[in-house]
Amino acid sequence: MPAQREFIVVGADDSAPPNRAIGWAADEAARTGRDLLIVHVVDAPVHGSAEDTGDGARSVMESWSSVLRAGHEFAQRRQPGLTVETSLVRAGSASAGLKRHAAEATEVVIGHRGRGGFAELLLGSTALHLAGHLPVPLIIVRGQDMDQVGEVVAGLDLLTDPEPLLEHAFAAAEARGARLRALHAWHPAPLAVEAGADLQVVENTLRDHLASALAPWRDRHPDVKVVEDVGLGHAVHRLILASAHADLVVVGSHGPALPLGSVAHGVIHHADCPVAVVHARG
Repeated sequence: MPAQREFIVVGADDSAPPNRAIGWAADEAARTGRDLLIVHVVDAPVHGSAEDTGDGARSVMESWSSVLRAGHEFAQRRQPGLTVETSLVRAGSASAGLKRHAAEATEVVIGHRGRGGFAELLLGSTALHLAGHLPVPLIIVRGQDMDQVGEVVAGLDLLTDPEPLLEHAFAAAEARGARLRALHAWHPAPLAVEAGADLQVVENTLRDHLASALAPWRDRHPDVKVVEDVGLGHAVHRLILASAHADLVVVGSHGPALPLGSVAHGVIHHADCPVAVVHARG
């Protein structure tokens, strides 16, 4: 029985030249041995409108198809030999259209700012809704084109199940031959400070918890160098600082019943590199 194909799905818009998300997704597909599926989402035409029949329909279809052709050509020029497919989806929103392909994807990639079929991704609420509800990691391509620096940053809060986030972060670091910075930021409760709590003891305890969470993943990925980074500060601020010297920042979502937390919200809007939002299990 043939092995099931694995796709990275990327959203295409009508920007010219094709947006950075396609280039990032093509590189990711090539380094991980997956195929690439480029999806363009358009509003479903009103039944009986000029777009629905005759010359109007042909004109609109040609316009939509040109977006996918440009994306296909761009991806294959960037990664010759990569298997690239395209899909035109009619849906009321970009998020609804992308969700149709999420089940067949290993991850979904979008640009930070969209045009055309992805115009509503300019609104943070839509991007956050998509990130919180996809069953696979969502990559939001931020920052500028730059050479790889060899570091993946994983933001861990130590209060939720770290397995999905660490699974993606270690795999991303291994595929890039990069080190992994496991970052946990904390700040003491005011009452603890007033009571004279030993903050060094607290930090040492947090370091022990982080080391325990990382131990099984170090065993599974022995070639990945890991930097354990625990320190005082706000998580968003520290992750944004780390993103300036990273190829990817990985953060978690709370799951389907809750919106993204403030950390993920802040990072996807202000990071200086692409951000992966990993869906919590259950």
